[in-house]
Amino acid sequence: MPVFSAVALERLVRLLKKEADRRWNYEAQLSLKLAGYVLCISDISQNTNFHALGLMMRGDALRRMDYDQEALPFLDAAGDEFLAQGDDLGWARTRIGRVSVCLRLNRTTEALRDAANARTIFLRYHKFLRAGQIDVNAALIYYELGQYEQALQLFDRAIETYLLHGEGVERPIARARGNKALTLAAQGKFREATVLHEQARDVFAAYGAREEISVAREELNIADIAAAQGHYSQALLLYMRSRDLFTQHNMTFAAAEAAQQMCLCLMRLNRTNEAAELAEATARFFRGSTGQGHNLARSLMHQAAAATLSGDYQKAHELLREASDLLDEGGFVRLAALARLRRAELYFAAGQLPASLNAARDSADIFADQEDLPHLAWATLLQAHIAEASSDYPTARALCDQALDIALGQGLLELQYHCYDVLGHLAEYANATEAAAAYYERAMQSIDDVQSRLVLDERTTFLEDKATLYQRAMRLALKRGHEDQALSYVEKAKSRVLGDYLRNTIDIRVRAGDSAGEAMLEDLARLREEQSWFSSIVYETENEANLSDTAIIRRRAIGPTKARAEMQQRERGIEQLLEKMQLRSAGDLVTHPRTGETTHPSSHLEQGTHLLEYYMTGQDLYIFTLTCLNMHVRIVKDAVPQLERLLTLWRANLDMAAQLAGEAQPERAFFGLHENGRGLLQRLYALLVNPVSDLLTSCDHLIIVPYGCLHYLPFHCLFDGVQFLVERVQVSYLPAASLLDICCHRGQRMLAQHTPLDGALVMGLSDGGRLPFAVQEAQAVARQLGTTCVLNEAATTSLLWQTSAQRPIVHIAAHGLFRLDAPNFSHIRLADRQLSAIEVFNLDLSLCSLVTLSACETGRAVIGGVDEVIGLGRGFLYAGAASLLPTLWKVDDASSAALMTVFYQSIAHGHAKSLALAHAQRAFLKRARTASSPYRAHPYFWAAFQLIGDTGPVIKL
Repeated sequence: MPVFSAVALERLVRLLKKEADRRWNYEAQLSLKLAGYVLCISDISQNTNFHALGLMMRGDALRRMDYDQEALPFLDAAGDEFLAQGDDLGWARTRIGRVSVCLRLNRTTEALRDAANARTIFLRYHKFLRAGQIDVNAALIYYELGQYEQALQLFDRAIETYLLHGEGVERPIARARGNKALTLAAQGKFREATVLHEQARDVFAAYGAREEISVAREELNIADIAAAQGHYSQALLLYMRSRDLFTQHNMTFAAAEAAQQMCLCLMRLNRTNEAAELAEATARFFRGSTGQGHNLARSLMHQAAAATLSGDYQKAHELLREASDLLDEGGFVRLAALARLRRAELYFAAGQLPASLNAARDSADIFADQEDLPHLAWATLLQAHIAEASSDYPTARALCDQALDIALGQGLLELQYHCYDVLGHLAEYANATEAAAAYYERAMQSIDDVQSRLVLDERTTFLEDKATLYQRAMRLALKRGHEDQALSYVEKAKSRVLGDYLRNTIDIRVRAGDSAGEAMLEDLARLREEQSWFSSIVYETENEANLSDTAIIRRRAIGPTKARAEMQQRERGIEQLLEKMQLRSAGDLVTHPRTGETTHPSSHLEQGTHLLEYYMTGQDLYIFTLTCLNMHVRIVKDAVPQLERLLTLWRANLDMAAQLAGEAQPERAFFGLHENGRGLLQRLYALLVNPVSDLLTSCDHLIIVPYGCLHYLPFHCLFDGVQFLVERVQVSYLPAASLLDICCHRGQRMLAQHTPLDGALVMGLSDGGRLPFAVQEAQAVARQLGTTCVLNEAATTSLLWQTSAQRPIVHIAAHGLFRLDAPNFSHIRLADRQLSAIEVFNLDLSLCSLVTLSACETGRAVIGGVDEVIGLGRGFLYAGAASLLPTLWKVDDASSAALMTVFYQSIAHGHAKSLALAHAQRAFLKRARTASSPYRAHPYFWAAFQLIGDTGPVIKL
């Protein structure tokens, strides 16, 4: 056995200690093993100093692994052994780790006592780095206790002490500055805090992989500031990035804390269910860990906030009671005040105004003492809400002004929106209409400031609870006689997300770009394949005749119930992965937002074209009528309940038509159904068109901009008592009037390309024989366009992906499925797999004038946000198509084939798309009425297709 000299042995132990310290952040298990080696050496050499050192190393490694309760005895034993040897400096060194452990175990009094004693010893020995470190740890205790001024003094003292050391103090100073920034942020001094965090991050980043965990921690802190200021996408990007890095290094507590911090962002984005699930998961994690009362309380408060938003007040009350007990026991004054504010919000939501006011005042007093300005502002605004609800308008205004002053000073965008909104109400109560309008305008600008920094679906969910603001602003504008302004407010509430993205040409396509991106793409491909497979079981889109025996056995073994759960799990994974990739690829969007200018839609309306834009508030229907010359507004009082009832009956009529269409002799049954349908459509005509019929005398083309439930109504088959609307005028649709200029510009640009129609892509799939006319339709369309169609096995998503960029027309006749539960996963079934709505965004349709989706329900959508249409259509428009021809219900494939033949004949003759569709539908009606099967004049057979977007021709003749 080799024998080491005392000097060599000392050197070996010091090297082991140095390596263990270096590995703390990345391989804490290795640090623990190295501590064991030192203890082994101490046993062999009988060196008591080595033994004390090994105990301290083991305690430090355990605390770095988040085993605080287990670490404490080792640190205590090490300190005792150092003192027994007369080594007070060694004892002081054990206090550095022990103070951190005591903080997490809520033993703050003894931690501060140890810190003061250890600092004195370090200064006596001129150990300035150690003295600075112990000051930082003590400052963190004061921070957690909400004693911010004491914390700031200690952070500054730590930095001064580090500088006494001389060279090589960049990283310790960076850590002190980062922690000081936490305290500044808690006081609402966000600008100063962000500068310090960014300085610290830059120092750590210069050390590469050795300090990547430190970089992640600083980004986590920057994310908290971003979230507080309403920059939610930026915050989520940093949260996710930090959480992933912590997870890679098995830092489970840090990863759980990052997940916990995401909850506020998710709730502000109205993703309450996600926030509740995440809060529940982190609460479960911290509940199983010793000494994590403060973290458990945070998660419980997030759960309570989500429960309050969901209306489960009893659950929220129980969660807040447990959180408050934990925080009171640990002496966490700042967090206890936050729990009090959450309780005040709960009382207000439940209508318990006196209790809410008492709790809000209590929390505000504590926040004021701590100079916690952001939370003080929210507590003050809540008191303003209470005063407003109590009709104490002067008090409400004064409180709201106080909250707004803080919000403006600290750049709290969402708080600004809430303050301006309340001030607008109060001004309206006082009949100060000019002031109210100005406040509402500022509120909407604050929403725009938040919105412009969000990525795609985050923008949609963020707007979900903002509808009443736009409604009030619109009504007030009309009251003041400002019809143009009223329309602009309506437009702000309609398809905002799609319009913002198209107008700013923001690229949200999924790309790799680096190794992490490549790994994400691989995960995405795997999840999509698995989702498609489970979906085929749930929706029976796979023909078992084409499967192997093994595949059939596997499908039957899983069953639809388990398959649905597995499918939904993959869908959540896909959405989370895509959000992460969109956040990564959005570049500077989330920190340097861009806004787009819109042109008034009337500037793109030709003579003879009228645009009807619909809007609903309460029970009233508003109809804005635009031409190239003027605009009018008509209000139909109490129309909304009637519309909702008639639309329900109309949908039932369509469903019955779908059932009867497959019967052997449907003529007799359809007679009564057709009469009933026309009656319903006539009553809908009376509500939706009659009020503006005097303005449509010179109209030959109607552009319909629906709202809410009207997105599901085919206006072109409304019945005036004599004929359907499409028999009198051409009809097309837009999700929002503000998209007219974009779609028209695309159509004109593509028309100028002079791309021949034989470059069209026509695909037809019979879906294993279940759609026998889909192939015939594709063949007929291809003949009209002078191209070759792609049928069945050859009609793949791969082909669409590879060739769509150069196609003037894309026509797909296949099976489609609308997913009400998950509209992003509505899809068209192609030969190799499903093409889902969430994937369509990645297509390149930059030269495509028209996409026709001759499949079931490809035009159906879910309305999200305020009035955001979420379905297959928006993906094709984002991908570059000038116009879209989808279906509103499950189409009769024989009727579709007949309609499409006439439609493309007109397209090939250079007719405008709106006129071509009108010709096809009119020709179908004429044939049906004069043929032996007049029941086919029912709109079920011919009215499913609706033209969205540009209405001009595809080619010039």
